[in-house]
Amino acid sequence: MTASGTIIGRRYRLTDQVSDTSSAEVWRGHDEVLQRPVTVKFVRSGDVPTGAGRLAVTGAVAVYDTLNHEGLAVVVSEWVDAWLLDRVLEQEVTLRPADVVEILTGVAGILADAHALGVPHGSVRPSNVLVTDDGAVHLTDFRGRDGGAEPFDPAPDVTGLGIVMASLLSRCRQESVPPHLIDLMDRLESSDPARIPGLLEFRLALAPLKQTVTGRNTGRWLIAVAALIATVAVASAASRILYGDDVSPDRSDGVQVDG
Repeated sequence: MTASGTIIGRRYRLTDQVSDTSSAEVWRGHDEVLQRPVTVKFVRSGDVPTGAGRLAVTGAVAVYDTLNHEGLAVVVSEWVDAWLLDRVLEQEVTLRPADVVEILTGVAGILADAHALGVPHGSVRPSNVLVTDDGAVHLTDFRGRDGGAEPFDPAPDVTGLGIVMASLLSRCRQESVPPHLIDLMDRLESSDPARIPGLLEFRLALAPLKQTVTGRNTGRWLIAVAALIATVAVASAASRILYGDDVSPDRSDGVQVDG
């Protein structure tokens, strides 16, 4: 549909395709007016993620512009050179509880700041979590509320945190996970609404865990995964995972990072 060099909206020049799926086509682009890199997403199906357009929250990937191109909604957002969490987990890395707590703390903090401004995410998943090489966490594709008319409900974002947490814990050795972390996961998956923590309670529950399980080597797993994917890149030019949808490297035998 599009090619490198195409100018969208008389402003955004496409440079490198990141992914091309049934739901979206994602490119790295260049804003010819402000002279900065951007992400250009052509939305083929599903909700158009523009909720971050009115957010000034550290870690929330900013939406700069929305427009139409050949009948498709186009979302222009901040370019983040980072690793998509779902692609990292596809590499079968073995995580430590410290890594789980660090990522969850980052995601929950971004959500708390967004909720304070009345903006829910609406679709918290590993595919919307980005982690940079230095371990900073970002959250992309905020759906927000339809014109702000719908009542604000933070519960779906807490459910999404549970999905992210379950995905992360699935990459930990079971015997390494502290009981308090298991209990928090059990509460998130409870069928009893009274047991499910709110976002504030979730963050408070993580705080002592962060001090208990975090060590000097936090983030070491990401360095190892980056090395693994760099090796895979010899056989797959798409193995470097930048902000986008569904281009992933081949699965490998995995990499294990000991605590």
